[in-house]
Amino acid sequence: MENGQPIQSKNKYLIFSFGFIVFVQLIASPFFENPSYILPIAAAAIFTLSLYGLSHYSKLNQKIISWLIILGNNFYILSLLFVNADFPYLFFLFFPIIMSLVYNDKYLHITMLIVTTIELTALLQILGPYFHPIKDANMVIYFSFLFVIVMLLLFIFTVKIGPQLKKLLIEKEVMSATLSSKDGYLDLFFEHAQDAIAVFTLDQRLLAVNPAFEEMYGWKKEECIGKPLQLTPPSEIEGMTERKKLLLQGRHFKNIRTKELRKNGTVFEAETTIAPIYDKNNEIIAISVIVRDITEKLQAERLKIDTIKLNAIGEIAATVAHEVRNPMTSVNGFVQLMNEDPENPYRPYTEIMESEIERVNLIANEFLILSKPNIKKRKEIDVENKIIEVIDLFKTELTNRQINCSLFLAEYPSTVFGNEESLKQVFINLMKNAIEAARDGGNITFFNSIVNNTISITLSDNGHGMNEETYKQLFIPFFTTKDGATGLGLVITKKIVLDHGGNIEFNGHRKTGTELTVSFPIYSLNKSKDPIMNAE
Repeated sequence: MENGQPIQSKNKYLIFSFGFIVFVQLIASPFFENPSYILPIAAAAIFTLSLYGLSHYSKLNQKIISWLIILGNNFYILSLLFVNADFPYLFFLFFPIIMSLVYNDKYLHITMLIVTTIELTALLQILGPYFHPIKDANMVIYFSFLFVIVMLLLFIFTVKIGPQLKKLLIEKEVMSATLSSKDGYLDLFFEHAQDAIAVFTLDQRLLAVNPAFEEMYGWKKEECIGKPLQLTPPSEIEGMTERKKLLLQGRHFKNIRTKELRKNGTVFEAETTIAPIYDKNNEIIAISVIVRDITEKLQAERLKIDTIKLNAIGEIAATVAHEVRNPMTSVNGFVQLMNEDPENPYRPYTEIMESEIERVNLIANEFLILSKPNIKKRKEIDVENKIIEVIDLFKTELTNRQINCSLFLAEYPSTVFGNEESLKQVFINLMKNAIEAARDGGNITFFNSIVNNTISITLSDNGHGMNEETYKQLFIPFFTTKDGATGLGLVITKKIVLDHGGNIEFNGHRKTGTELTVSFPIYSLNKSKDPIMNAE
C-alpha cells in the first residue's frame, strides 16, 4: 500500500464523499417514513467528523485511517439494513468492497470480503423468513450471481491488476519526483548561479536571463526579454559576428576572453562560454551564453605582476645604487676641488659635471628608497592625520599659487597598520604631482571614504590632465613628462602602497584634470563615534 501524501489525498476524498452523503441524508431524515433512520445517520455524521479530525490534526498513520473509513462505511450500511430490513438493500454492502479498491492493499480487500460474507450470511438468516417464496428465490439467485462476479473481480484485481497498478503508480511517482527534482535543480542553478546566463534566439533576441545577468549588465529582466540588446562594445562587434557564423555551423567556444558592454556604457573584461542549443531534430534553435566577470581576477594578476616587477627593480636598484655611489663620491670630490681652483681653465665644464653628478646621486638615493622602503617599523597609523600633515607641509606653496586644497574625511575614524614615514612619503609624492599639475588658482581635493573594509583616498586636481598613452606608462621606471625629474616617484609610491597591502589606480576615463585612488586595508574602525562632518 502506498504511503504519505497519495494515501492522505485518497482519505480526504473518501471522507468528503462519505460526509456529503451523510449530510444529505441528515437533511432529508425528517421526510423519512421510518424515524429510526435518524440514529444511524447521526452516528455516521459524528463518525465522519471524527475521521476528518484524525486525518487533519492527528499523527495517526494514514493507513489506519483508510481502514477506519472502509469499515465505518460498512457498519453504517449494516446499521441502515437493521433499521429497514429489505432484501434489495443488501446490494449496498458491496459499496465498501468497491471503495476498498481505491487502496492498493490486498489485506484490506480480503478483510472486506470476509466481513461482507459473514454479514450477508447473518442477514440472509435474519431476513429469510420475510422474503416472498418465488420472488425472493429469484432475487437470491441474482444476488448470489452478482456476489460471485464481485468476488471474482476483486480476486483478479487483488492478484493481478492491483500489483501491476501499484507498480505503475510507484514508477509514476518516482519519475515525477525525479523530473520535479531535475527541474527544481535546474531552476535553482539558473537562478542562483554567480555567472551571468542568457539564452538568445538566432536573430539575437533575448529569451531568458538569470539574476546574475541583471546585476552584471545592469538590465532588468522585463527590460530586455524579447529585445536585441547591444552587449558588445563597438571594438568587439567584428569578432562577435565571426563567432556567430561559426556557432550556426555547430561550433562552441569555452572560456574565451571577451569585452562586454553594460547598460551604463562601461566595458568589463569577461570569460565567456557560448554554445548552440539543439531541438529533438538536432537543429540549432537558440544560443546559450555564460559570462564570468574577471575584472577582479585581472586586477589581482596585474597586482601580482607589478609586485614581482617592483621587487625585481628594487633588487637591481640596490645593486646599482651601491655600485654607482662609491665611484661617484670620488669623482665628485675631485670635481669640487677643480671648481675651487681659480686657475681652472675648464670651470664651465666641471660645473656642468658637478650638477650632473648631483643628479646621479639623486637617482641613486631614490634607488635606495625603492629597494628598501622603511616598512619594517610598523604601527597603527591614522592615515587621514598624515594627509593633514602633508597639506600643512605644502601650505606656503598652495598659498603662493592660490591653489585651494579641500579635504573630505571618511564617515568614521579609522587606522591602517604600516610604516609612518613611508606612508607620509606616499602622500608627499602625490601632493607634489598634484600641485605641479594644478593651475594657479585651481583646486586639489582629497575625498576619503570607507569601502569594503578599506579606506579609499581619492585625490583629484583640475590641471591639464593626461592622454591615454601617458596613463599606460605612469608606473614604468624613468618615464616622466617633467623636465629634470627622475621618473621614479610614482614607481616608489606604488611599491610602498603594495607593500602595505594597498592599491593605487588612476582614473583613465577622466577628460579634464587628474584623478587617482589609493586604498589601504583598515586595521581598526571606530563606529562608536558620531559620523564626521566635513568642511572645506
